[in-house]
Amino acid sequence: MAFQKPATSDTRREDAAYTFGYHFIRYCRDQAVDNLPKDMNPDDREKAIESIHIALHNVMDLVEGFWKLESGENNYIEYHLQVVAKDKDHNEIERVNIAPGLDLPIGFWKWAKDGEYR
Repeated sequence: MAFQKPATSDTRREDAAYTFGYHFIRYCRDQAVDNLPKDMNPDDREKAIESIHIALHNVMDLVEGFWKLESGENNYIEYHLQVVAKDKDHNEIERVNIAPGLDLPIGFWKWAKDGEYR
């Protein structure tokens, strides 16, 4: 999965989010699914995969600000997610904010169910 600069900056956040989605599915969802017992009956396996999807989808809700996350009596917190591109010498090339604001929970279902990422 290459993270290349597109022709227009309007699509930059979406391209960065799809790059994140590729890695999120590959290193989080796929590894969790691959760790399920090979001898599970199909119904239990389907339920386990759905549970994995719910948990990972909730991570997307968390970084999108779906819930108000209280931190003390008068404060709340937000989590932000960025894609940081670096060259092979670890020098930062670019930072792209992808959450909150890009609706990653909707993107998650495209990535997880449809395999739709670039």
